[in-house]
Amino acid sequence: MRGYQVSLGKRLKAIIKEEKMSQRAFANEMNLSVTAIEHYIAERRIPSGELFIAMGSHEIFRKYTMWLLSGTVQPGAGQVCPAFSTQEQCGLITGKEDSQKNA
Repeated sequence: MRGYQVSLGKRLKAIIKEEKMSQRAFANEMNLSVTAIEHYIAERRIPSGELFIAMGSHEIFRKYTMWLLSGTVQPGAGQVCPAFSTQEQCGLITGKEDSQKNA
């Protein structure tokens, strides 16, 4: 379960960073506390279903839901991931080799 948490926290951080939002602004958009978002990003807690439902129905964030949950994308269905530079900054990939794997 720990590996899942690591990926999820970093992915959530990358999404927030990609949308150029603060954790507070993201928490407000998701109608959750800043503390909850901080715990998810720091991998101290697994997000509740509320976060996934809120993201899936939000105009800005629904495009990331598949990637957040599974690490995969489906551009034809409108499902994308943050830019590779953002993923690298968040520790999800380490360079060109990893970015080619996620393409």
